[in-house]
Amino acid sequence: MKQITLDIGQLNELGFNYLQAILPDFEGEDFESLYASLTYLEETEFLVENYDQLDDFSSAIIRLINEVADDYGNITLSFSENESNIERKKIVMDIHELDKRGHEYLKELFDFPDYYGENLDALYDCLCEQDDTEVIVMNSDDLSRFSLKVLDVFDEVADEFGNLKITYEYDEEE
Repeated sequence: MKQITLDIGQLNELGFNYLQAILPDFEGEDFESLYASLTYLEETEFLVENYDQLDDFSSAIIRLINEVADDYGNITLSFSENESNIERKKIVMDIHELDKRGHEYLKELFDFPDYYGENLDALYDCLCEQDDTEVIVMNSDDLSRFSLKVLDVFDEVADEFGNLKITYEYDEEE
């Protein structure tokens, strides 16, 4: 398997020029041509370094690489060992409060932007852009339809992008 090191700091600084330097046969300067170029790679591992420097552009590139990996299975993403020590932001989400206040609670809890659309698609989009975050879910013993759908979105983003970790805290008293 071929390995390509993807330095997030360099990617942020040089953009598509950096990708042209590290990717064989990539000469484009847009996401569409990058996607097409990635589909032609054979068994390639991207080793991501300096993940803590992720910004909107490099985040979009990581999502695109992940999308090609899912669609074609020719790419894997891994993170350098020093990246495993990154401190995750922790957010405690109370299901009772979620059921009472809905999207208003999510917007406040995750500090979503003013343009947050207050629907599950908008939730997905905003969660994809979260930095490494651990969501500690409290009171998950009695889930409503709404909270189940919200947790499904959390799980989907966690599986797809790896930027969320979902932990369930259960009351030990019985």
